[in-house]
Amino acid sequence: MSLLTRKPQTCLAMITRLAGFSVDTMVDPAGAGRSPRLTLSGCAPWIAATQACLIIAMLMMAGGVMCWCRPAQGADQPLAAQTPLPNTPLSFEEAVRIALTQSPAFTKSSLEIDIGRLDETDSRYAMVPPLTFRTYYYVNRPSGNNNSRPYSLNFSTDPYNPLGAYFSLQARKLATQVAILGHIAVISKGLLSLGSCYLQLDGLHKQAGIQKDLIKVAQENLIYAENRVAIGTGTSLEVKMAQQQLQLARGEQDGIALAEKRALSTLKNLLGWPSSQDCTPALYDSRRQVLGSFNPATATLEEAKTRSYELKSFELYKQLQEYNISLAIAKSLPTIIYTAQTPDPLSQSSNYGLYVGFGLEIPVWDGFTRIRNVSRQKTILKQMGAKKGEKESLLEDKWLDILEKIQESSLLLKSAQSLEELARLKSHQQEVRYHSGEVPLSAFLESRIELLKAQRNTSNRVLNYDLTVLKLRELTGDLGNTYVDASAWQK
Repeated sequence: MSLLTRKPQTCLAMITRLAGFSVDTMVDPAGAGRSPRLTLSGCAPWIAATQACLIIAMLMMAGGVMCWCRPAQGADQPLAAQTPLPNTPLSFEEAVRIALTQSPAFTKSSLEIDIGRLDETDSRYAMVPPLTFRTYYYVNRPSGNNNSRPYSLNFSTDPYNPLGAYFSLQARKLATQVAILGHIAVISKGLLSLGSCYLQLDGLHKQAGIQKDLIKVAQENLIYAENRVAIGTGTSLEVKMAQQQLQLARGEQDGIALAEKRALSTLKNLLGWPSSQDCTPALYDSRRQVLGSFNPATATLEEAKTRSYELKSFELYKQLQEYNISLAIAKSLPTIIYTAQTPDPLSQSSNYGLYVGFGLEIPVWDGFTRIRNVSRQKTILKQMGAKKGEKESLLEDKWLDILEKIQESSLLLKSAQSLEELARLKSHQQEVRYHSGEVPLSAFLESRIELLKAQRNTSNRVLNYDLTVLKLRELTGDLGNTYVDASAWQK
């Protein structure tokens, strides 16, 4: 069995035996009783000094080995970057899984949990008072001194407050829970950005297809205008107008391509991928992938309040403040001190041993600082109670604002769909009239351009509506609750 796996009493006995001490009891001269002591088994003074140094070295070595053998709880091994198979479209579900594993957007809040757990571990170990070892060796001493040993040993603890240590541990535990809720809230916002990227890429992809058809029709219109000029039935002004129309359509195409590139770059950043990494998001039925079965008509404000990470964190903060009050009260209580030491080599005592003592440290006068601190912590708790209604009101305001935007987006979408249908009917009418010889080709091409513009506008309105619904899903907590399991961080 190794030294580190033995009981503390066994380790102390081994160290004292190696250092040349033996454990026995000493009878008090007044007959008050027997006290434990460590005696030296007949060694010369220089040997005793060497043995005292040996004790120090062994304690330092044991502490160093224990620290080396026990890694920090927050030191997690880095995970390898996850990438999809080549030429495989990346669905939203897979993107969420990858982002939860390696997204840099979640790193800071995740490390806050690790720091909280380390603080919690410190408080847990603080339940046991820290022990300090001191030793002194006197090179010269007064003549006629009865103590033959020129050194002293001392084991002592800092002032220990068991109630304070307990309340500190409970407060650290709550602080870790707050960090977990904060991390989940960051993840929820990150999933909102991730879903927005998918919806934007899908909408831009559809708009790019419409814009491609628009450029094709503009080219046909330019060719028709140039042919009319060639046969003497058209003017150069018609050609210039057709050229400007084509140039405008190509400029809009470049703008759509730039927006796609920006959205794809944002997606890669959320996934923790380098810019050179190939990424082909699966955009088929992106609305179902991102929004799922969420229905804004069935969402309620009470559900949003129940799932709100901010309100949950606020409740934990209130409990944390209650522990702060208890901790402030505990700090006004006496603290326990402990010591175990050998006689001072400068004293006239001829007896030698390790004498154990306990005591209390009682604050006498500190300007009533501790009492005022208790009142301060109670006042902070009252402030937090007043802020609860404010936070619920802010959540309600956000809720009503998003509902208003959803209603507005829905009306604009219906209007765009109606205009698209009207443009489709007009285009069909112009096509019939063109084939019957009633209107020239330019009139039919112009109606097709108007139809494509109406389709592009409808696609843009659909995107705006879906993005607003996604914001509502995030606000209700449905987005984070679907993909994040809070119990995964509980230990």
